[in-house]
Amino acid sequence: MKTILTILMAFSFLIAGKPKFTDQQIAAMTPQYFKRNHSAPKLTGLKIYKDGGDRIYQVEIMADRSRSSDDLSFAVSALANMGQYAKKPFKKYVVVMHYNVRGKNADVCTANARCTADYMIRKQVTYDHWYKKCVTFTSS
Repeated sequence: MKTILTILMAFSFLIAGKPKFTDQQIAAMTPQYFKRNHSAPKLTGLKIYKDGGDRIYQVEIMADRSRSSDDLSFAVSALANMGQYAKKPFKKYVVVMHYNVRGKNADVCTANARCTADYMIRKQVTYDHWYKKCVTFTSS
């Protein structure tokens, strides 16, 4: 009887896996993710929304022009790491990078969520594959 109970408990933990959070909980935890790392860019906005049926997780950051690549990497990584705990999976991650440079428009990076997780979390694809196939850049 003890063995059956142990097996059932182990099975329930395997099914449950990672904890899953609502959009409101993800949104509440995201600023803390940025604050706990002293080299993180300043988080200036956060939005979780639907567009054409796609669930989108977006952050806006104040990027340092000389560290913009590092700031972008941190922000996309934050979205991938936080997004894996969402109850409903995201389709896209969006990072809007603002600069303290007069006349410079914001840069927008849109990443496929599954492909980004394959690169940043599961380590199943290379950086080159991710950069060429999963990410698009626009200027606003």
